[in-house]
Amino acid sequence: MNILINTRTNWNEPPRARHQLTRELAKNHHVIFVPLNKTGKPGISITIQERNISVFSATWYIHGKFNIRLPIINEIYQNWLYKKLKLKYHDHVVINFDPTASLLHKYFKKVIYFCNDNFLSTKRSKSFLVSLYWAYKQKKVAQKALFCTGASKYLHKYLLRYNKNSHLLLTGASMVHYRDSNFKIVNKNKKVNIVYVGWLTKLNVEWIKYISINKNYNIYLIGPGLNTTINCLDRIDNVIITGELVGDDLKKIIMEANVCIAPYYQDKDTEENYVMTNKFWLYLSFGKPIVTCPINNLPDLPREFVYQSKNKIEFLTNIGKAFSEDSPSIIEQRIKYIKQNTWDNRVEELLGLYKKYAFS
Repeated sequence: MNILINTRTNWNEPPRARHQLTRELAKNHHVIFVPLNKTGKPGISITIQERNISVFSATWYIHGKFNIRLPIINEIYQNWLYKKLKLKYHDHVVINFDPTASLLHKYFKKVIYFCNDNFLSTKRSKSFLVSLYWAYKQKKVAQKALFCTGASKYLHKYLLRYNKNSHLLLTGASMVHYRDSNFKIVNKNKKVNIVYVGWLTKLNVEWIKYISINKNYNIYLIGPGLNTTINCLDRIDNVIITGELVGDDLKKIIMEANVCIAPYYQDKDTEENYVMTNKFWLYLSFGKPIVTCPINNLPDLPREFVYQSKNKIEFLTNIGKAFSEDSPSIIEQRIKYIKQNTWDNRVEELLGLYKKYAFS
């Protein structure tokens, strides 16, 4: 089977669901990944990135992060792009992550909508007209899809309004990193390592400042998105901002973590849109406990997996609980859960749904 992944993200960025899905599919299929277009004279280039993965890159007059906010421009660009894609890949199965890409259905017969974000709200953008456009387009994308998958119960419920062939399909873990030798009892006199991995732009700085009062904690903040609101943390001795880390450098810090955290600012995204994010799968794949703010769309998990906190005081308390309650038996439970929720499992489920609808 030949597969085309249509996205609005770059290939070379911290791995997200579309990158992980691409790599898992590429184990047995050839995959074309279509990223966000760059600015330049209209044209395309195709590069082989990894085994069975080719990236179809487009340049166009207006950068992709802007044209999505310009309805007429976005329509013109998509017609131009999809005509070019059809010339080369007309027989491919399309997995679409772009909520505005309803024009795909003019050019491809088999389009799956993989929905892991919500653009149906008319408050999604600061511009009311842009939000209306996004909401209208996502409805069309869902209606016309062969079938849809939603990465949370909230998204699944929304999709069912527009396409009865909609299913809950969580994201997943890339791999299991845990080794039996990782678990260590840390003396009360030793430092406790607390690790955050992800974009820093949504980080609740006040919560980080609050837990940093405990000088027994080393707090590592790993990821892109440095901004002025983070600067105050750089002056705190036990807060270490590493920037983006990958590979062995990232693995080493998570291996040595005692507790992993996800303290987001509370807003509409955390209340309605946030799902089981990549960082949660990453943390659990190392067997680590997670302490976070309230996230309504998490799957049903034991409390020893994820400690949700209503405020900064409870956040600090839960870090202590997660650390003191951790044990080899609980770690084994997390690893068992992860082994049942890998991207390999997700691809098997996704392709099973495709066979059901494509050949019925």
